[in-house]
Amino acid sequence: MNNKLFLIIPRLLTALLLAAGLLFSLPATPAHANVFNDMYKGLEQFSELPGQMSELKDSYQQTVNELEQTKSQLEDYRNENVTLQEKNQQLTKMLDELRDERTARERYIRRLKITALTGLGLVVGYFILIRVIRFSMRSRSGRRDQWR
Repeated sequence: MNNKLFLIIPRLLTALLLAAGLLFSLPATPAHANVFNDMYKGLEQFSELPGQMSELKDSYQQTVNELEQTKSQLEDYRNENVTLQEKNQQLTKMLDELRDERTARERYIRRLKITALTGLGLVVGYFILIRVIRFSMRSRSGRRDQWR
């Protein structure tokens, strides 16, 4: 195990030296030591804050106004929806009444047809019955004449 450790240590040291050499050879970013410039930029940004606050307030107020408009429109839509539902119920009721009237009319027409056909059948049956009775009376009277 000591043998292996002695073999690994030189390789590890070589890798560390190579990494350190690469790090030192890369260009470093220059440091800025201009304190007054940084303070000026900070003050400039600080002086712009009231304007940004004003813009934020205006934007907030505009959003609140849009929200109120949306609420108003939503309330209008709800009222319109209630009105339309009431009209829909009235139309459904009217449609049911019309359907009932149509069914009653169809039943009435069917009864009229049955009554008319029954009356026509009775009239036709009456004429047929009279003809049959006449024919049978004639044939009976003809038989009586033959026996005399």
